[in-house]
Amino acid sequence: MADEPIPPESEAQAGTPGLGEALHALGDQSRQSLHDALATGQALRALLAADLALARAAVGRALVFAGTAAALGISAWMLLLAAVVAGLRALGVAWGIALLVVAAIGAVGAVLCGLAVRRSLAHAGLDATRRQLARLLPETNPGQPAASPPRDAGDIR
Repeated sequence: MADEPIPPESEAQAGTPGLGEALHALGDQSRQSLHDALATGQALRALLAADLALARAAVGRALVFAGTAAALGISAWMLLLAAVVAGLRALGVAWGIALLVVAAIGAVGAVLCGLAVRRSLAHAGLDATRRQLARLLPETNPGQPAASPPRDAGDIR
């Protein structure tokens, strides 16, 4: 009897579960994975809500400090201009001329700040993005042929 081989069916049945048991275990694992994914999503949602609340409070405080800084900066600038007028008057310059000098200083500062704003806002036009979108989605007029596709896909000009 020791020489008799074990039939292949009995080996397969002894070491592995049946198809029903395997499907049941797969279903349990799928439900557990879905439950874990939902729990992760809820934790991320709670984290995002906490981060947004923190950011909202930080922006509020930043606006208060920015307003205070602006008020203090304006008052310091006004006092500085008053000191320039007083200094010019002490040097014997007439009131009108002293006020015009201070007004010219303010106008030059305003022009320089305006030019800085123009330079800064030039980058806010999203020019590179618009060029790439124009290449991807060319506008075709009924009377004009469609533009040819770009030669190099890596070109960002």
